[in-house]
Amino acid sequence: MFKYLKHSILTCFIVPGAAVTVLLAPQWSFLVPIVITLINMLGDNFTSPDRSLPQYSQLWILDGFVYLYVPIVSFYMFALMWLISPGDFLGFSALIQAQIGIDLFHIKTAAGLRGLLSGTFAVGYVLSSNHLYAHELVHRTTDKLAMLTGRWLLAMTGDAQFSISHVYAHHVNVGTSLDAATARRGESVYRFFVRSTIGQYKESWDIERQRLVNRGVAIWSLHNRVLTGLLMTLALYVVWYLAAAWLGVLIYTLVIVNAKFLFETINYIEHYGVVRVPGTKVLPYHSWDCDARISSNALLNLSRHADHHANAHKRYWELETFDTSLQLHYGYISTIVVALIPFWWHRFAAPQLHQWDLHSASPEEKKLAQQANQASGLSLFTRTFNAFHTVNEGK
Repeated sequence: MFKYLKHSILTCFIVPGAAVTVLLAPQWSFLVPIVITLINMLGDNFTSPDRSLPQYSQLWILDGFVYLYVPIVSFYMFALMWLISPGDFLGFSALIQAQIGIDLFHIKTAAGLRGLLSGTFAVGYVLSSNHLYAHELVHRTTDKLAMLTGRWLLAMTGDAQFSISHVYAHHVNVGTSLDAATARRGESVYRFFVRSTIGQYKESWDIERQRLVNRGVAIWSLHNRVLTGLLMTLALYVVWYLAAAWLGVLIYTLVIVNAKFLFETINYIEHYGVVRVPGTKVLPYHSWDCDARISSNALLNLSRHADHHANAHKRYWELETFDTSLQLHYGYISTIVVALIPFWWHRFAAPQLHQWDLHSASPEEKKLAQQANQASGLSLFTRTFNAFHTVNEGK
């Protein structure tokens, strides 16, 4: 049974626990991201890697964890919405007090501004997981329920366009200059966040425009999935406004930015510095891979990213690990922490990319890698370029 339960960590434990914390101890909810980060870092670095590929017979359980996440994370977001509301929004506190005797309104009042700020930080951090679950669902492009569910999860973080750009642009163009979601050598995560976010919206818009032109349908219509995605997020903004007026709009915006930034940091580390000739086959070595246990179990095997890009049709429980030149040895959450400090991150990534250039890249990719090293503007990469160039000159 554990082989099933190991993928329920977020759905059944972390998100419900975080929601309870925001409601019962909002002033302490800032500890939620800290505790989650520490658990992941310790678990990934003090347990053995997980390279297993169990055989499953009850696939509905694995899918169930994905769909069950939706109402639980929705309640989590509602908890913050209620927390910042000036009164007892929708009579929630009165209902809880009548059922179990806990006066949530008194707790909220006592928590004050500290509770509001802590709750905002905690919810934004955890809602970054929406991209994780939506990522699994939007790859099921012929399943209408999966697509609708995935897009609503993305709309909660203001990013429904991801269902378009990720599937039809990122997976096609990964590792090339055409891909907004591939981090360039020498690029910081902060610069990447801005460039990638804008670039993904542009990709989605271009894809939708071409699709609708081919069908003879007006671009500015409800057939445009970029526009309907924005309307989905707008509908949520309306609910936040009804709950707490302009404060609700402000808080929801902070939640969206927090969640989006954290997920873009994951995008950043998954393909940082990789180059590929446009039009060539995407292979496992075009992604950074990770076999850390908690990263694999809690994140629906997203860490097995090399296999995901090489075989995008696989469901999360079918993904395997690969021994590529690019490995996130410390796990996803630990690596995110490293990526937040550009100097530290580049020193971590450069040696592995040097090995990738020497032993994994094709002859055409080696040329692209040399160009990327020179363009990076960082001595860690330009030294590699000069050494590589000297070796080639001597041949």
